[in-house]
Amino acid sequence: MKINGLYVVSFALPILFASCQTTNPLIDSAPHELTKQAPKTTPEDNSLLSAADKNLPKENKTAEPQQLSNNLLWEKYDFLPSLLAFEKSCKNFSKKKDSLFMRPTNKKFGTFGDWKLKCKKLKKINKNSEDAKSFFEKEFKFISSNESNNSGTLTGYYEPIIEVRRTKSNVFSEPILTLPLKKEHKNLTRSKVKKIYSDVIAFGKPIDVFFMQIQGSGKIELENGEVKRAAYSGNNGKPYISIGKILIENGELLPTKASKLSIEKWMQQAGYEKTKELMNKNPRYIFFKEEEVVDQEGPLGAMRVPLTDMVSMASDPRYNSYGSLVWLETNIPKEINDFKGEKSGLLVSIQDTGSAIKGPFRGDLYFGSGKEAGLKAGVMKHDAEWKFLVPRK
Repeated sequence: MKINGLYVVSFALPILFASCQTTNPLIDSAPHELTKQAPKTTPEDNSLLSAADKNLPKENKTAEPQQLSNNLLWEKYDFLPSLLAFEKSCKNFSKKKDSLFMRPTNKKFGTFGDWKLKCKKLKKINKNSEDAKSFFEKEFKFISSNESNNSGTLTGYYEPIIEVRRTKSNVFSEPILTLPLKKEHKNLTRSKVKKIYSDVIAFGKPIDVFFMQIQGSGKIELENGEVKRAAYSGNNGKPYISIGKILIENGELLPTKASKLSIEKWMQQAGYEKTKELMNKNPRYIFFKEEEVVDQEGPLGAMRVPLTDMVSMASDPRYNSYGSLVWLETNIPKEINDFKGEKSGLLVSIQDTGSAIKGPFRGDLYFGSGKEAGLKAGVMKHDAEWKFLVPRK
């Protein structure tokens, strides 16, 4: 989606400082244009790097395999969601040539043929945490950066669920618009976008629709209880400007207390006119398309596979290929307003990207759908240590 992938925007950070457009204490993340979003201009090919392209970032060197057998976080982790997410990545791998290297500038990551061999073994794996753990330990090995620092910032994003109506009212007044047909209408700044240039999917509350645009995708709940997905369809090509950062610079919010919730409270107290004025300071506008929600699956990420809660991660595709497996050690919020978080280990799959997600060790973790996921993602911003898993030959 962002994006081409849930483009993501990390929630908290995105709002505060631009950083996945897709889905942090809101301090330096940008929106995630969920992939259905289609391209946050993200290519469909997992291998974005070419050794011949001198303009792309230099590849990080990797060390020899490491062992995590004595790691307590690894031992207590539930590997089943990671296995199911990896299984989704396999559907993408099946479209690649066996001889093509996942990361052309670093052959230690193996060919897609190597990864497909591991995918084939999934058919014989029982879907439980114990067997999933054995699978990853037996079929993969660990590599990490040779550089002194293989840590980076991990933020969070999510898929909002908002109430909508098919007809406009005083409460549900903000249209959720489809992508205009004419280029000149697609490229208008936020304050000049008009519903007469697009089809209207539904009407939501202005605050809800704005935050859904930051995340790049969302579920919309109609008055009769029916739930659809507003999937990313495109954007107006304007830069993302964080309204959270504006509020901090104006002294309206404290940097240490900035979050999605605090921004919403400010909007509620400020009223419609001031809220609209603030939102218009972010010229970027996201257009959507209505889709069915299939089997409660998450939105599509840039890799074009459904995202998995607390396992799918957005990363910079210039450095890290889609489908890569990464063991992360970081702090994860366990409840709302848990800025400190709890030390945790996570085996994630890189399946998305975002406009604010830049650098080899910059990640944005997908927290899932709904209000609780959003409030946790909104305070997620911690250092994270990265270790890559690669197929054993």
